[in-house]
Amino acid sequence: MGHFFPRKIACPGLVRASLSAIVVAASLASSAAFADDLGFNVAGQTAPPPAELGGPHPAEGIPIEGWMLFPSMFVGGVFDDNIYRTLSSPTGALGVRLIPNIEADRDDGVHRTTIYANADAQLYPGYNANFGETASTVSGRVGLANLWSPTSDIFVHASVDYTRQDGPFGSTLVTSSPIGSPTSFVAAPTAVNFAGYRQFSDVTTVDLSVQKKLTDQIFIRVGTGVQDLIYERAPIGYTSALSGVDYSAFIRGGFWVTPLFNAFVETSGDLHRYDSSSLYDSNAYRAVAGLSSDLIGLFRGEAYGGLEQQFSIEHAFGAIMAPAYGARITYYPTEYLTVAASVDNSFGSAGASGVNPVLTAASTTLMARLEADYAMFDYWKAAARLGYADTRYFGSSSLSGAWLAGAGLSYSFWRNYALTFDYQFTRTNSTGSSLSAYSDNLASLGVTYHY
Repeated sequence: MGHFFPRKIACPGLVRASLSAIVVAASLASSAAFADDLGFNVAGQTAPPPAELGGPHPAEGIPIEGWMLFPSMFVGGVFDDNIYRTLSSPTGALGVRLIPNIEADRDDGVHRTTIYANADAQLYPGYNANFGETASTVSGRVGLANLWSPTSDIFVHASVDYTRQDGPFGSTLVTSSPIGSPTSFVAAPTAVNFAGYRQFSDVTTVDLSVQKKLTDQIFIRVGTGVQDLIYERAPIGYTSALSGVDYSAFIRGGFWVTPLFNAFVETSGDLHRYDSSSLYDSNAYRAVAGLSSDLIGLFRGEAYGGLEQQFSIEHAFGAIMAPAYGARITYYPTEYLTVAASVDNSFGSAGASGVNPVLTAASTTLMARLEADYAMFDYWKAAARLGYADTRYFGSSSLSGAWLAGAGLSYSFWRNYALTFDYQFTRTNSTGSSLSAYSDNLASLGVTYHY
């Protein structure tokens, strides 16, 4: 389907001792949901437990009344050389970084439930009177995902997620679970518009889907979702992107080619509705086909391709046809290494800073990420990540884009404590407006505690 508000991802983060890292540029696939997101297994069973997929190990959790709790906390110093995200005369500052996180998992054979909450507070001194904003920032995320299987041939997935996120990639340290665990792919929204300032967004997403096995080899999945996105007030001198609500629905039919993977076709639609003016409202439709698996040997994920079309309700722009494609793959070559990659090309939302909202409503956004975790020894962990995103506007040569590169290292020096270092470089740019460009270096050093 055409996506109004990409996720994806990220995700305001936490730091676990393993220093798992994931770029939060994954797109919101509210109607074209990935197999990873839903936890569906092509053989008709729930996905393997988290520990088998790189997620929290039961030995690291706290058992309470059938639940396993996984708390962690990062406390340390942070340096940002461009705290206000300006193109020229950047302001650098030293500060304190706090990242608390808790995840709770329960699996009773009928319900598999995950509840999570985390925050990323970067506390710097200072206030920019020209921008009308403080130097300190706080991102956060809270949500719940549940997979219910009342019978062996019916699976019902429901989730609700709230995220407050800074910029196109969100928090720079690690997410609520290591790469490959089911919760690492819980929806992580991100702004599609790449602004030349700190752009905070508040996104609430509710999704519901049902899968039914028609025969041993054929299944059908239907779902719907609602996402409300609010762009917070832009700094003085800038105009915020347009807030709005997206309503989506999809239907997918699949065939088990083997007990390990399935082929599917899917059609879906989005209704894009903006708060400030109906002039930018549009409808989008998509048809794709692809392959999906929960686990084929050392791989899991899905890939698809097809076409999508978008129509302006008020005829502000002509009908747009574009390719729709995407993939999400997690690879486990050894028990010490996990590699994950994703790509998604879909319709964008309206109102990028410095660009006409009607023009930006007729756009496509490509978002890609690559991340890896490596456990060199029991006490040394390393992680690396890359992210790229761009928005292309129909009827214009303008291009807005952003990219990210980061790496981290963790050394467990005593029991459940680890010394954690992380560095990340981010850059945004636009051929249509120099105001939509900045670069940022961010480095953190501190101590991570996990139970």
